[in-house]
Amino acid sequence: MKPPLGVWLIALASWPAGAVSVGTAVLPSLLEAIGVALLTYWLGRRLFDPNAGVVASLTVATTVGVYSMAHSSMPDMAQLVAATGAMALYVASRFGDDRAWLVAFYGIIGVGSLAKGAPGFIPLAVVVVDTILTHGMVGLKRLVSIPGWILLAALAVPWWIVAAMSGGRTRFVQGFVLNDQLLFYFGRPVWGWRTTFEPIVHAVTVLLPWGLLVPFAVRRALREGDPATLRRLRLLLSWLVTAFVLIAVSGRQRDRYYLALCPAAALLIGWWYSTLAWRWRAQAFAGACIAVVAGGVVFVTLDTPRFNATTDLHEVRAVLARAPADLFAYDLQDLALSFNLDRPVMNDKDYQRFEARARQGQMAYLIISDRALRAQRVDPCMRRVASGLVTERPFTVLDPRGCSNR
Repeated sequence: MKPPLGVWLIALASWPAGAVSVGTAVLPSLLEAIGVALLTYWLGRRLFDPNAGVVASLTVATTVGVYSMAHSSMPDMAQLVAATGAMALYVASRFGDDRAWLVAFYGIIGVGSLAKGAPGFIPLAVVVVDTILTHGMVGLKRLVSIPGWILLAALAVPWWIVAAMSGGRTRFVQGFVLNDQLLFYFGRPVWGWRTTFEPIVHAVTVLLPWGLLVPFAVRRALREGDPATLRRLRLLLSWLVTAFVLIAVSGRQRDRYYLALCPAAALLIGWWYSTLAWRWRAQAFAGACIAVVAGGVVFVTLDTPRFNATTDLHEVRAVLARAPADLFAYDLQDLALSFNLDRPVMNDKDYQRFEARARQGQMAYLIISDRALRAQRVDPCMRRVASGLVTERPFTVLDPRGCSNR
């Protein structure tokens, strides 16, 4: 149900070693985070000056969102580096004046869509808003690029066709188009006080600790009088607001979905820093960076053992060592189980179906969450042979060995 770019990159990074490991799984995200920092530096230097670029680059690299996802095997960093690259190409095109750069702009949006689907088009939305604010609706003609649109379609559309053909009409339309993309990204089923403040909490979290400076940078930007500088700042403000609104109204709310805010906020902070007349501004920022890095080291050192303790699979490994068999999971993250056990774990959507297969003689273990187990009427032939934790969720391993004789 996900576009393939993230998996492709992990496979490519793991190819030399011949197997996926913790290191090769996160290597693409780490390299992509470095790419985000370098692109942010280039944008800051191109839009303002070298000082703004350096500060923006160091800022984006040390936000909670970018740092944490740089150590994750999720596809979010791939989408972020593509989005930041798209914005860099738009700036290189002199905000749409140079049509040749627009071809590459649309092409990298297509690449970004292969990371997570619909969110890959956020840079296009930002550019559309920026163009309308600057030139009005008639200004959208500046974004016309037939070769760029063809390249975008060539990159983005084939996966949708393959997904539709392999998944079947019902699964594709309901599972991917509606549930995984349109409904979750373009509308919330329920609104209330919690859903109103939840996006703000997520946005603040990914921007920590530097997000505390964003209000000062925005306040200074709104008072800027130079037309040329104001034009560049309008792009950053459009980036920040458009990305936030599009994700805030979506049905999916997680911290990492707000990563698109990090480069825009860092660039605003970098520009704000370059306008300060403080004599000791460089020393103050360097001290703040050192404090952030040191605080991060302490936090990671203390938090890693706690995080690792949220998954405990030693009993499962012991069972598999004694009597190997296929593994199924119900109401659990099968990908997390597959990765940590270093063997395929198939997702089973229906407990009764597993039980029926067991009676027919299929030998396999079912790893079922304790929550789901309490809600099921379990046949006594299902022996409980192990227990454990995966991503903080307790589970039980059922062995149907005695069911096939009934």
